[in-house]
Amino acid sequence: MMVKGNRLLACAAILLATFALAACNNTLSSGSSSGSATASAPTTPALPAVPLANAKFSFAPVTGAPGNILTKLSSQLGQEALAQNVALVPSGDPQANYVVKGYLSAVGDSTGTILVYVWDVLDASGRRVHRISGQETSANGSQDPWQGVDDATISNVARRTVASIVAWGSGA
Repeated sequence: MMVKGNRLLACAAILLATFALAACNNTLSSGSSSGSATASAPTTPALPAVPLANAKFSFAPVTGAPGNILTKLSSQLGQEALAQNVALVPSGDPQANYVVKGYLSAVGDSTGTILVYVWDVLDASGRRVHRISGQETSANGSQDPWQGVDDATISNVARRTVASIVAWGSGA
């Protein structure tokens, strides 16, 4: 049993490292027009240019997960945004001050599942101004890790995502 738990943790660590490297490559290849990739990102996130009370967020289509998971997550994100007073506009709405791009992945085996999420908050010019990342675990296991992602796990991801947006938006 300990070997399976260690294997699950090792898979999660590899998955997180893969997301981190992919995100760095995406930022450098599609980043600023200055042509310089030598500047390092600040260790603390920049405060939002538009205060949370005035900001409108849209979620771009999330990648990496099957449709049934994305449908549930979208619904939960909408509920959490409403509950935490975050203004959402439809994807592609030009009134959005910030676009949130999400990436999901699931890893697991018969002992459980880990849902890994990364959200990039982009300003109106497409520059990443904040990153949210984390993972949620589920005791549900399956040969297909997406089958192990339950409603509680999705709800936790949505709640923590919106809470992170609120914390960033309020400078906390």
